[in-house]
Amino acid sequence: MDEEIQAIQRNDTWDLATLPRGHKAIGVKSVSKSWKSLIDSSEFIANYHFNNDQLQQHRVLVRYADPKVEKYVSIVDDDSFPRHKFPLIVPSNIRRLLGYDPSILGSSQGVICFCVDFGDSTYWYYSGNEAKTFVLWNPTIQKSVPVVVPGLDDRNYRDFKNVYGFGVCPRTSVAKLVKVSYISDLIDIDTHTPQVEISSLSLGSWRRSSSMNVPRKCIQLRQNHVCVDKCIYRYAFDRTVIGKTYHSKNLILSFDMTTEEFTEVQLCDGLKEEYSGDAYGCCGYLRLSKLGTSLVVLEPKDGLYKEISVWRMEHGVPNSFTKLFIIKSLIESLQINEVHGFRKTGEPIIDTGMTTTDKNYIGDIVVYEPKSGEISDIGITSAGCLYLAQSYIETLVLHDH
Repeated sequence: MDEEIQAIQRNDTWDLATLPRGHKAIGVKSVSKSWKSLIDSSEFIANYHFNNDQLQQHRVLVRYADPKVEKYVSIVDDDSFPRHKFPLIVPSNIRRLLGYDPSILGSSQGVICFCVDFGDSTYWYYSGNEAKTFVLWNPTIQKSVPVVVPGLDDRNYRDFKNVYGFGVCPRTSVAKLVKVSYISDLIDIDTHTPQVEISSLSLGSWRRSSSMNVPRKCIQLRQNHVCVDKCIYRYAFDRTVIGKTYHSKNLILSFDMTTEEFTEVQLCDGLKEEYSGDAYGCCGYLRLSKLGTSLVVLEPKDGLYKEISVWRMEHGVPNSFTKLFIIKSLIESLQINEVHGFRKTGEPIIDTGMTTTDKNYIGDIVVYEPKSGEISDIGITSAGCLYLAQSYIETLVLHDH
C-alpha cells in the first residue's frame, strides 16, 4: 500500500487530502484494460443476461410529486415488497426534459425510455421537421443515452401521425426505437404508404426499414404498446369505409426486433369488438401490458376503469387469449385510473385516486390481490400531479454505450 501511495505522489496521479468530517470515502477498483474491454462488450452483456435470467432482481420504478417536487423511487420486488425503497438520482439529460412533462414511453430489459408528450396522450405525435430527443435510462447502473428523433423530412403532411415503440431484444441486448408514420385520414390513406424508421443503439443512427412488410394503410396505430421477449406489441384499429359508413375493429400489431417484420395478431371473440356508424369512431379502448413473459390485454368494462378484465396470450400464439381474472375492488368508491403493470408475483400495480374540489389530484399506488379482491397500499401518495409506476429488472444494458 505504501509503495502504491508513493507511486501516486510521484506521478501526480491524484492530490491526497484529508477526508472531511461527516463524509464517507468512495471505494474504487482497478480493472485491467483487457478485462474492461471484455466487460464493456455487447457479447458479454448478452451472455450475462442469458446465463443469469433467473437471478435478475425485479424492481418497481415510481415517479411522483411530494408535494411539488418530482421524486423517483426504486422498490425491490421480492418477499419484502414494498419495504425496501431506494431514492434514485435522475441523470441530467432527463432532468432537462422535466420542464416538458416527460412521459415513460416504455421499459424493456431494465431500460426505461423517457420522451416528451408531442401531442395528445393517445398518439404522442407531432408535425414538422423539428428534432426531438428521447432518453434511455438504466437506473441499475445509472447510465443514460439520448436518442434524437428525426423530423418528417419532405413528408410534412398535415394528417401524418407518428407513433413510437421501444424495446430491447433479449437475444442481443440491443435497444431499438421504432417510428411509424402513417396517414390518419381515411379519405387519403390510399395516397401514402406507411413509413417505418428504426434506430438501433448499436448503429447510433436512424434508418428506413428495408422490409416491404409494413402496416396496412387502413390500420390506425395507438401509442399503447409493450415489449415482450423479442416483439413489440401495439394496440391498433383496423378501419374501413363502406359507402358512408365507418367500420373499425380491435387489432394488435407485433414488430419482431430480430427480423424487423410486422405481424397482425387477431384477437379472440371476447376482445374482437367492432364499431360501425355514419361518423368516424372507434371501438372500446384496450390496454396492453406484460405479465411475466406473456402479453396481456386489459379490457375495461363499458370503457370505464371500474372493472377490468385481464386476458393473457397463451405461449405467444395469436388468437389464444385466456381470461385470467377481473380487477374489481371491494371498495365501491375506489377509482382505478391506471393499471401500470404487474409485480413479479402477478399482482397488478394500480393507480387509484381522486380530484379534489380545488382540482388537485391526490392518489395512491396500490397492489391488487386477484383471489381476495383486496388492495394493499405501498406507502406512496401523490399530491398535485399524476405519477408513473413501471416494473423493471436489473440488467447491464447500456453499459457498453
